Amino acid sequence: MAVKVKQRLIQYLLSRKEDEGFTLVELIVVVMIIGILSSIAIPSFMNAGDKAKQQEAAVLISSYIKAVQAFFIIYNTPPLTDTDLSEFVSVKGCASNVANGQRNPVACKTAPLSGPTGTRYWNSPSGIFNIALGQKTGITYMTALPAGEYSDYGYGVTGCFNHATGNTKVVLLKQKGREVPEQDC
Repeated sequence: MAVKVKQRLIQYLLSRKEDEGFTLVELIVVVMIIGILSSIAIPSFMNAGDKAKQQEAAVLISSYIKAVQAFFIIYNTPPLTDTDLSEFVSVKGCASNVANGQRNPVACKTAPLSGPTGTRYWNSPSGIFNIALGQKTGITYMTALPAGEYSDYGYGVTGCFNHATGNTKVVLLKQKGREVPEQDC
């Protein structure tokens, strides 16, 4: 009986068609589905890196705005430079994000970080952002805007402190580049 089962199995295997596989239509459908999925996913992944870089600026601006608030509470006047902020938060940045005569954050990978320099403008530690401290009537503003080769396609961050109300606000900008829309604080 075992011999008959083996013979039948061998006959079955020999009788199977050797041209089994996927049809051309099935392959085209699979390729189309992969194409549609990748056209949806790739732009999302491309922006993810830029958004991750924006988080560095968001953390910095948030810390600096808290330092602005603390400085104002203690001295009843807004801070004017990074030295004023350094009483309450570490203000370190890339000393120079210039390489080969052009702004380039890559130069910051090897440059040492510098401390407060008594200015209203400095670079983030990575060199990807230019930080600025500014004043309007009753409001202190801070911005972190993309620098160098990143300036056209990076996302910036802005923040403010209202002297009269004590309100603070940090906004992650949704448009790429160095344009800062007016923010109310």
